[in-house]
Amino acid sequence: MSGGRYGHNVQPLRLRTELVYPSFRGKISDFSLVYDQEVLPEAPVWIETYHAYAPGTGVMAPSDLAPVVDGRPVEALRDVGQHSHDDFDEVYFFYGTDHTDNTRLGGEVEMWLGHGDEAEKFVFSEPTAVYVPKGTAHNPWTITRITDADRPIMITTIALTRDYSLEPGRCTQYPYPPAFAAAKTGEPVPGTGKYAGLVNRLTLSRDIYITQLMGRACVPGLLFDDKVCRAPVWAEFFFVYAGGTGIGVPSLMAATSGDSMSYWDFRQGMQHTQAYDEVFLYIPTHPHDTLSLGGEAVEYLGDEGHSMTKASAVYVPSTVPHNPSYFKRVDRPYYLIVFAITNNWQFHEGAFHPTPAPDTFKF
Repeated sequence: MSGGRYGHNVQPLRLRTELVYPSFRGKISDFSLVYDQEVLPEAPVWIETYHAYAPGTGVMAPSDLAPVVDGRPVEALRDVGQHSHDDFDEVYFFYGTDHTDNTRLGGEVEMWLGHGDEAEKFVFSEPTAVYVPKGTAHNPWTITRITDADRPIMITTIALTRDYSLEPGRCTQYPYPPAFAAAKTGEPVPGTGKYAGLVNRLTLSRDIYITQLMGRACVPGLLFDDKVCRAPVWAEFFFVYAGGTGIGVPSLMAATSGDSMSYWDFRQGMQHTQAYDEVFLYIPTHPHDTLSLGGEAVEYLGDEGHSMTKASAVYVPSTVPHNPSYFKRVDRPYYLIVFAITNNWQFHEGAFHPTPAPDTFKF
């Protein structure tokens, strides 16, 4: 996207055109947004995002038409309702796009975990994270209700692998669970409770509160940490609806006395490094224009400011100083999702080195 020492770390997301679900047409954006090795060869994780704006379908939901892979319908996939991965974990995030209330999902979703007689269906209507440990059968997930077509439900999946694949031999495929039935859409199917601890509502942050975001981004943001569910990734959701501020941007307000960031004066801005890699995901909320960010964001890596107007990802190795994340312009609300590639119960452990924002920062 741009040059400099770190320009390679900032890349636009791509559309996943090699896999097509015909049932998505008119209900979910035809192609998901993907961050993978095709976007960045050294990408440490695989991330996929969907925009759902009408009910009635989802991934591996039943369809009269077979999935299309590389331009050809694959009939053998029609009866595949679930799969599992033996070598990596995943986390599914279901979240809303109503910037007046980031605790709203904007509809209802159901998702299956487990296979055979132990399979359980979970139905939820709040922003929710579903942790899928390796070896756990999962899907289908289905959108069963949408409150407002202009405010889609968003689904982001992060797989903790560099090499994601649904090819036979790379994952285990299963038929639909015996209890699966389209007539029971929207009804929970309880099981033994084996998987209940993996499905949890996303909570508002109780650890991080950035005062300069007030009135321009949803504060506090949704957080996936060990208070939600222990998992090998940490995530924070910044829902931005007005420009002129950001994370680490110089502010007229110092940090609130007594809070967890009181050791740093944000009037000088902040840049930092930490003990683990991160991926910053800039995601639009328009379901019919998913490649355009809906504004402009500028991410600082070292003293370089990298401008983004498209759906983008920023790979931040642990040694790279980063921030401010400057939300320069907002035409339509967009998300910055920060993924820290570490056990979420260890997020606040290890080295954290703050410094003032670089002299090259410009409003």
